[in-house]
Amino acid sequence: MRAIGILGGTFDPVHCGHVRLAIEVLEQAGLDEVRLMPAGAPRLRDPPRASGAERRAWLEAAVGGIAGLVVDPRELDGSGPTRTVETLESLRAEHPDDAIALVLGMDAFARLDEWHRHEALLELAHLVVARRPGADGPERPAVRALAAAHAITDARLLRAQPSGTIYLVEAPLLDISATDVRARIAAGRSIHCLVPDPVRRLIERSDVYKHGIR
Repeated sequence: MRAIGILGGTFDPVHCGHVRLAIEVLEQAGLDEVRLMPAGAPRLRDPPRASGAERRAWLEAAVGGIAGLVVDPRELDGSGPTRTVETLESLRAEHPDDAIALVLGMDAFARLDEWHRHEALLELAHLVVARRPGADGPERPAVRALAAAHAITDARLLRAQPSGTIYLVEAPLLDISATDVRARIAAGRSIHCLVPDPVRRLIERSDVYKHGIR
């Protein structure tokens, strides 16, 4: 059984925090690969400033040469709001016998009961939750109960079944946000060491983010 991680996001733009998180999950959870999946039209967030083609090209530049990290553009090819459960259904149809692990930050996991068809997520995938050292766990009773019922502490168990467990990884303390990166670009400030150098060069050759931010 292969173990495939899915790390979604707008990646507007991808930055070093995203890449480092993907590497940490790959290593700590013992996955075969982590697929970075740019969202097309996020249901719960503002539309991305950069186009899908730009964000895909930046992701490919960011992970090029890093073993185990790949870009999966399937959500960019769809229409309408991006729904994670439908993406997982698509992946499960392609990989019926493999372990699939959806990677979430603790902030997203703490609001899991707000997600579209959230009750189906663990039927389709494991959840790998990235927690910063010392951070509190979820407070909502429904999410706390879910964590108590499905939590594992041995990453090897992710390969014991295709879905159904929750595993915590310790995320690195890289306090980088895409919002801040966009603001720096608009202000003409350096983004060195905030985004991978191949991505920085691509962004600097474009006009995206230079005329105001949101």
